[in-house]
Amino acid sequence: MFVMIMASMALGQEAPSAITGLTIGGGSSDSCPVLVIGVWPGSPAEKAGMKVGDALSAIDGKPVKGFDDAVRLLHANEDKPVSLKFVRGEATDSKAVGREKMAVLLEVSHQKMVDGVIVPLDFTEAEMQEKMKSLTTDRFADRAFPSHYPTDEKLYYGGFEVLTLKNPARVVVLGIEDGPASRSGVHWGDTILAVNGIDPRGKTVAELEKLFSSDKPAKMTLKIDRSGVAKSYVFDLQQAAQVLQNNGSRLVHGVPVPIGVPEKYVPCLF
Repeated sequence: MFVMIMASMALGQEAPSAITGLTIGGGSSDSCPVLVIGVWPGSPAEKAGMKVGDALSAIDGKPVKGFDDAVRLLHANEDKPVSLKFVRGEATDSKAVGREKMAVLLEVSHQKMVDGVIVPLDFTEAEMQEKMKSLTTDRFADRAFPSHYPTDEKLYYGGFEVLTLKNPARVVVLGIEDGPASRSGVHWGDTILAVNGIDPRGKTVAELEKLFSSDKPAKMTLKIDRSGVAKSYVFDLQQAAQVLQNNGSRLVHGVPVPIGVPEKYVPCLF
């Protein structure tokens, strides 16, 4: 969901107010076309029948020259339809895809945008400012589950990446998927005070990955600090393979790849 929005910001633009609901990737060379790697549920793109793996060749009659070009052509501040020409499998097709106000689509998925970042509805602006101030790259030390998933898909876990910080030492939630932790109310950037009663600070990545996962079904009690307020969340761990499937992904060489992307284009996403 985040790719098209973040790409627009990288181009020095504000996130578009009206979108098709497509997330795109690839587009780095002639052999790597711009690919649909996500379709927002309930979006105009889904209603029009766009699918993950579609390779965009033209937008409103203009050839797609690369990722940045596709972002520019898809970007709009009016909810008017856009004509998309694409290749699906071996066949070329085209569809008229509407645009919807981003705020409307986000609300359908129980999300909103704060300071250019998509967050849960209960995420406050004060929380965002506090986390952006504390999560600076100079404090990053290491990460557990850097792909957001264990490399062993049989393991049970909470559905999030774990970041260790220095100066001072802290352990926080970083990338978080649709999974047990997010559904229970855990936010990215939450400081983890304890996992099943154990302080995670000072542990190696291997120790953290063992602490935050299980080889069998189990519950996890996560005590966190959010803007100075301690909270506790209890949830059932879920097998990584199921979390991957729920998020429309599969692991390829340890990296999540959207299900539906043709094998010949998988290298374009690395």
